[in-house]
Amino acid sequence: MDDDPLDLGEAAAFILGERPGLAEADVWTVLNEIQDPPVRSADGMAVDLITRLHPEVRPRDVRTILDEWREYARLAVEEDWD
Repeated sequence: MDDDPLDLGEAAAFILGERPGLAEADVWTVLNEIQDPPVRSADGMAVDLITRLHPEVRPRDVRTILDEWREYARLAVEEDWD
């Protein structure tokens, strides 16, 4: 993976495209608070952080957003993806 940071706008568009039932505000809350997709083993901490700071965001939605964000990050490093 190169050192270029992931584009949060593209990540949000990808996540909302894959999961149109998610609230856009919730997706942006997670992306802005975390900044980089965490490794799966850190999901518990990420969910705890988001739900403490933003109790209106459901834990299940946070986990879904994190899963889709990791998928976006995986695809973003593939050379032929765009």
